[in-house]
Amino acid sequence: MQDADASDGDLAARALAGEDRAFTLLMRRTKQPLYRFACRHIGNDDLAYDMVQQAFVSAWRSLRSYDPAYPFETWMRTIVRNKCRDEQRKARVRRWITLSPVANSGVQLDAPHEAADPERVTTERDELERAREAISALPDGLKTPLILTALEGLTMSEAARELGLTEKAVENRLYRARKRLAETLKRTR
Repeated sequence: MQDADASDGDLAARALAGEDRAFTLLMRRTKQPLYRFACRHIGNDDLAYDMVQQAFVSAWRSLRSYDPAYPFETWMRTIVRNKCRDEQRKARVRRWITLSPVANSGVQLDAPHEAADPERVTTERDELERAREAISALPDGLKTPLILTALEGLTMSEAARELGLTEKAVENRLYRARKRLAETLKRTR
């Protein structure tokens, strides 16, 4: 069997048997979607990279708990989400202790593909950054279902399974997340 065709469960079993290359293949398969997820969750590209790296270290240490009946990416996304939550809690504590705002994320967004006037590009970039910050500021219970469905492309059913919720609960949280985002973006104009 070609490594590229191997199932997640097969690669995990091979990794547990000591084949480092198998875990490397699992990482290659999932690193990009996990990084996108972390960026959207935490709102900082560099910090998202760190969260994914930490998640892979944690996954390696607890690979025996992976259930091969589910996609490896789903299992990893839970670990990444928990790493992001932990980091956000730490950041809140640091802000509270120092009473100073967190440093600017330094995120650089891609310019629009089409040639546009500089004012429009700046306006679009600012709106995108506001939206990104607003999503990042949502409570986790609202943020995660929104990211999974609206940005990662999961169905409500898939998001519900991944989060251990009912579809109705996901639908409810999506409604509340969108409403809160709209209010936040309206206030920051």
